[in-house]
Amino acid sequence: MLVANPGEGEPDPEPDPDPVPDDAPPIYVSIVCHNEEPPQYPDFVNDEPAFWEQRNSLVSFADMLYGEGVRFNYQSDWNFLLAATMYDGGTPSTNGKNFLRYLKEDLDFEIDPHAHETQYNYADVAYLIGALGVPVSHTTGGCIAYPPESSKVEYFREPLTGWMYPDHTWQAEILWGGGTYYHQNEEELWVSGIWKPKDNENFLVHDENAPLPLVGGYKNKPETWLGLNDLLEKQQNGELEDGRIYTATVLAFQDNMLHPAFIQEFQQQIQGLSEYTDGGLIKWVGLAEVIDIWETEHDSEPNLYSYLHGDITAR
Repeated sequence: MLVANPGEGEPDPEPDPDPVPDDAPPIYVSIVCHNEEPPQYPDFVNDEPAFWEQRNSLVSFADMLYGEGVRFNYQSDWNFLLAATMYDGGTPSTNGKNFLRYLKEDLDFEIDPHAHETQYNYADVAYLIGALGVPVSHTTGGCIAYPPESSKVEYFREPLTGWMYPDHTWQAEILWGGGTYYHQNEEELWVSGIWKPKDNENFLVHDENAPLPLVGGYKNKPETWLGLNDLLEKQQNGELEDGRIYTATVLAFQDNMLHPAFIQEFQQQIQGLSEYTDGGLIKWVGLAEVIDIWETEHDSEPNLYSYLHGDITAR
């Protein structure tokens, strides 16, 4: 069956789930959403109609995911959150709560800070999440890993103090993603699994003594399901080793949710994977949730499965 990618003209081949080896490990899949600071996105602080337009479409997207039984990590930069503190006192569609409380309290989704750190850093974004009445997670909403001189792996090991809110600190406990600026030339970083990156120079080397685990996004090109479909094909072919943990992320951008067709096509992608979900071959998880699974069910054993090279755990 061919299922079209949201926002793209070419369909992705969806692997046939039969037959699958009896010992095939599940793939833990996370849906992650980003918005960005101006000028990539509107200046919501000074454009209230733009805030409400994106706020309402985001709620529609989140409701769709919840209805499909899919977990969600919402990762927002500062501007949209600051606008929410100014404008969002709750609506009937969110049970009288601001949108962030609704996502957390009613839908039980994970809320992570996301910051490009041009004006507001991660601690500032965490402060704004708290100002909206939501306990902030300790998962990084993105992590630059290459080139080494730009890597944030070691940067996140220390508590961060807010630039705009200097009385507030935030400490990362989980890294997610691992990419390059604007997702350019990052194929070497397309890795599924969980490990503790050694340092800025050795992102793809596990170090048991490193403090922060990282959830790999695999072939994490924004707005596509190519990575997950590729991993499912490898699962079907018996290329994934039983007992190891495999992860994939589907990254969605908030502004695309303004288009009802995007939400509909995203839902069709999820429904098209129902055989995998029903058979336990796909498990929809939040990022902090999959770290708990890694620690309790896999004894924190590292796994690095590269899109280009296969198993690179021991290298």
